[in-house]
Amino acid sequence: MDPATAKRHVPEPAIFEYKTRDAIIYALGIGATTKNHLKYLYENHEDYQVFPTFVVAPGSLASSLSDWPGIQFDLTRNLHGEQYIEIFEPLPSDGQLRSETRVSEILDKGTGALMLADVTTYDNNTGKKLAFQQFGTFQVGFGKFGGKRTSEAESKAEPVPQRQPDRVVEEKVSVDQAALYRMGSGDLNPLHIDPTFAKISGFKEPILHGLCTMGFAVRQIVDTFANGDGSQLKAVKVRFSSPVIPGQTLQTEMWKENSRVHFQTKIKETGKVVISNGYVDLKSDSKTAGHVQEQLAQLAI
Repeated sequence: MDPATAKRHVPEPAIFEYKTRDAIIYALGIGATTKNHLKYLYENHEDYQVFPTFVVAPGSLASSLSDWPGIQFDLTRNLHGEQYIEIFEPLPSDGQLRSETRVSEILDKGTGALMLADVTTYDNNTGKKLAFQQFGTFQVGFGKFGGKRTSEAESKAEPVPQRQPDRVVEEKVSVDQAALYRMGSGDLNPLHIDPTFAKISGFKEPILHGLCTMGFAVRQIVDTFANGDGSQLKAVKVRFSSPVIPGQTLQTEMWKENSRVHFQTKIKETGKVVISNGYVDLKSDSKTAGHVQEQLAQLAI
């Protein structure tokens, strides 16, 4: 690994075009249903929205480090470690997005290298800045190259509060969820569908995309504390701690503190934490959230 060379490289912007259909498939990929999330699934809905975490689709395209100068890349040892997203403007129902990518740092974690790719996405038609993302990719076995262990460039995760969660939401993941999510997100890594490739990568079977698990959790938090209104999402930070196998049940524990919702997601069947140190920032402290907190306080009396 050569961090200095990687940070100097300035690639051409990545162009991502999509239609309403693509955004709807993504919403299905993160578990949206016609019963509870019609605004994300029906293009003629009076309040049709693109769910904001769909921005990971152009981000994933732009953040590929497979041929990046200064980086040794091995897909079989590559894991998504952390993700940060900040939303500035709603995504258009269909459009052309332009994403500019820089490697802000490569950190030496000993057992591997943590590569930080910063992606800024614009509406290519209007020039509006829509979102900023940081993809933290961990490559096993590529550490001990003499690099820094920490950096101010890294978007930091936060520990969850040491008290009982305010809300817990459970949701079973379909056994076919990864197959659907890869179509909606454009992340076609064979780790998530090919049993042979999964075994080569050290897993017994294909695993769910970490960003799919994140999408489930963010949707649950928006449903719980923002009246199901995705336009209230301001930012999200997650750390991917363990893999999820399609068919398992996700338990998302939430702690609300003003407009920030701390959370972690577990596998119900095993108790293992799969997203740790997560938080979602909402644009406002919604009335629904306040009402929920008031009910919880009354129950505690």
